[in-house]
Amino acid sequence: MRSFYNIISGIGIRWLFMLFIASFPALSAINADLKIELEEMEESDQNIGNKIREIGWKNPPNELLSQLELIDRKNTDKLKEIIDKHSWLTAYLVGETGVSAAFLIIQHSPDNHFKEKMLPFVKQYYINNEGVIGQEFSLLTDRVLVAQGKAQIYDTQLRIEKGLLFFEPIENESTVDQRRKELGMPPLKKI
Repeated sequence: MRSFYNIISGIGIRWLFMLFIASFPALSAINADLKIELEEMEESDQNIGNKIREIGWKNPPNELLSQLELIDRKNTDKLKEIIDKHSWLTAYLVGETGVSAAFLIIQHSPDNHFKEKMLPFVKQYYINNEGVIGQEFSLLTDRVLVAQGKAQIYDTQLRIEKGLLFFEPIENESTVDQRRKELGMPPLKKI
């Protein structure tokens, strides 16, 4: 009677090794269709935003603002569906550009509760270096805080009043550059 070792030795062990190695790309393959979908959502967001920037935020046409609002709502709804299906989107699933697109959609979402819900994921994926950079984490953190009526902590959020830009209030302004440095961002004095 042949032993287990004899059965898997020789050619059998080579086949097991090949099967083992061949299975990894399938496990870590990027979902190209989902990546493209996210990138197209980001592109629609950016295209309308660029049109408004070309005209100027001082007095953009209501039609463009309505289009921007509609795109942001549609993108948010679609991203919620995607996240419900896949959980948070990792670079392994959609590549770094897919993660970046998802972040932009969250950042521009009109749904403040959704942004709050996504902030812990964005933070964790920043900490784990999984496709989220420090500036993205700081932008969403400040946006969530400002929406809650609180002072921002990284000084990334502005408001427009009569065509002029004003920074939202900041907590502990004397230590903001240290907080920004921890996220790999430049100090305010250099901006």
